[in-house]
Amino acid sequence: MKYLAYISLFVLALSSCHSNEPEGQDHPETTPTPEVEKKVTVPVSANIECFGTVDVPPFAIYEEYAKTTGYVVGLSILEGQHVKQGEVIAEIESPEFARLQKELQTAKANYDWQKQRYERNQPLYQNKAISDKDFQLIEKDYQVAKSAYFGLKEEVNAIGFSSERFIDAQQLKLQIRSKTHGTVVQINIKNGSKVSPDTHLFTILDQSHLHVEMYVSGNDIGRVKQEQAFYLTHQDDTIRGTVHLINDRIEDDNTVKVHGHLNNKADEEKLIVGQKVFVNILP
Repeated sequence: MKYLAYISLFVLALSSCHSNEPEGQDHPETTPTPEVEKKVTVPVSANIECFGTVDVPPFAIYEEYAKTTGYVVGLSILEGQHVKQGEVIAEIESPEFARLQKELQTAKANYDWQKQRYERNQPLYQNKAISDKDFQLIEKDYQVAKSAYFGLKEEVNAIGFSSERFIDAQQLKLQIRSKTHGTVVQINIKNGSKVSPDTHLFTILDQSHLHVEMYVSGNDIGRVKQEQAFYLTHQDDTIRGTVHLINDRIEDDNTVKVHGHLNNKADEEKLIVGQKVFVNILP
């Protein structure tokens, strides 16, 4: 009987719960909304981006050395100054120049005398007027004198003098002349500096061969070809150029050097040797 009572109470409670809900209210079935996967397209640049350096080739860099001992005088140029080929940019004076001049004068006098002696005795030897031994000694003296004289002339010319002018010059100052049209980018001396043959005086750059040396990733180098266009930005300007050479060697940092020429000569004046640039190589 107790069990029947419990069952009756449970049925009444369940009926009471259903009666509390409003009549006629629909309960729409909830249909799960399928998630739509959205594909995001990330734009990929077709350009090859790399860093580069504004540079000149080795043959456009001129290192000037003293070639002799002495003291610098007449230095009047500044770093950044443009010079012309053949322009005097400094002078060197030395007591050694007077000694060398005297040696050259003596050697020339001896050479002239020995030459005359040789030429005077040559017909005598042909006519058997002097012995073979005597003429051979005359010829030997002439050749020794000739060797000494022309050897000194070469030494004078190698220093930077003109031997023809040096032998009778009153002012023995060696003029250091620029070997090219360019810009003086380094000066290692001043007036009064003592110099020797291995003293580095100046560095002059010929910027007519200015170019961009690019460092392209080894992963991208297969996409780079000769005559391919590139551009870089400098301040508010876009400077354009063309790939000229591609190196066949991969550097330790997995880059390949690519040599590029600028299309517009006027753009070269906007750039400085050693300047770092960011380059886009077009496909």
